[in-house]
Amino acid sequence: MSSKCFLLLQYVSLISVILFQLEPTVANSNNIISCLDEEKEALLAFKQGLIDESGILSSWGREDEKRNCCKWRGVRCSNKTGHVLGLDLRALSDSPVDALKGTINPSLLKLQHLTYLDLSWNNFSGSPIPEFIGSLSKLSELALSSAQLAGPIPHQLGNLSRLQVLDLRFNNLFSSGNLDWLSYLSSLRYLDLGDCKLSKFSNWFQVLSNLRSLTTLYLGHCDLPPISTPSLLHLNYSKSLEVIDLSNNYLTNSIYPWLLNVSSNLVDHIDLGSNRLHGSIPVAFGHMASLRYLGLLSNRLREVPKFLGNMSSLKMLVLSYNELRGELSEFIQNVSSGSTKNSSLEWLYLASNEITGTIPNLGGFP
Repeated sequence: MSSKCFLLLQYVSLISVILFQLEPTVANSNNIISCLDEEKEALLAFKQGLIDESGILSSWGREDEKRNCCKWRGVRCSNKTGHVLGLDLRALSDSPVDALKGTINPSLLKLQHLTYLDLSWNNFSGSPIPEFIGSLSKLSELALSSAQLAGPIPHQLGNLSRLQVLDLRFNNLFSSGNLDWLSYLSSLRYLDLGDCKLSKFSNWFQVLSNLRSLTTLYLGHCDLPPISTPSLLHLNYSKSLEVIDLSNNYLTNSIYPWLLNVSSNLVDHIDLGSNRLHGSIPVAFGHMASLRYLGLLSNRLREVPKFLGNMSSLKMLVLSYNELRGELSEFIQNVSSGSTKNSSLEWLYLASNEITGTIPNLGGFP
């Protein structure tokens, strides 16, 4: 299972929980409550700002048969009040034809009960994220991934104190000013800023340490600078993280103290691939009893410590494209033997190292 597939499963699981927590949606029956006229007009104004080449929003309109916006595609309503609670307009495929284009209209501000907004995989042609989204105060999920957005991430998003999921990956975004706005998202559980450029912010790890509810963190391809070790003092570390992906950055061995403090027995997935790590893997990794995935691809590691054989939950270990030297049989022994009798390791990647020898007996693997 790849790192990205694993993260996707985590994301889907978390979204399912959040959607379950929403008020029940309007059912297709004769007794349903119709949506409010003001909110219907707000949605139609939003539609007017879009280019819909494939008719994704063909169910939206003022005709008699379309008068109830709670039946419109992508609209989720409360069956108690008729208020619009969710708007799911994620493109159904990566085909340009299926993507909505145009602009994100501020008429969405009239949807004062909106908790869920997903405009992912559409094409907003390099437009910035509108600042007004930070005024949708009841949002619990905001997903704008791969939406062809560009420019600075508005600090107004820090006003979304109820936000549990923030997904801005695969756009051309950067953070201007600082990242302090993230600290105000105290309910955040899933954060994905993959491909956002954060190279100017040396305090990124301090901001993240204040997110006490965060379980899933994806900051791959963010140009993260190395951590300054002295600044690690006096930090309050989050203990809730389960998935940590910091791959494809400029991180050095100074990441280890932060990583090993921010993690706990809950941590399941760590990806530090394509950074600037060197030497050996810290022994403290061996104390992560729940760790199933450890990705260290494309670094400058030279030694596989024996404690890896004691990690009873580890299923995938990625060490390709490092500077590992020695006999293959020794590496296999280090990762498949230890105090744990039944090793859980299923995938071991050692390609493009300086390892010699013949393939040994692999009977120690599942």
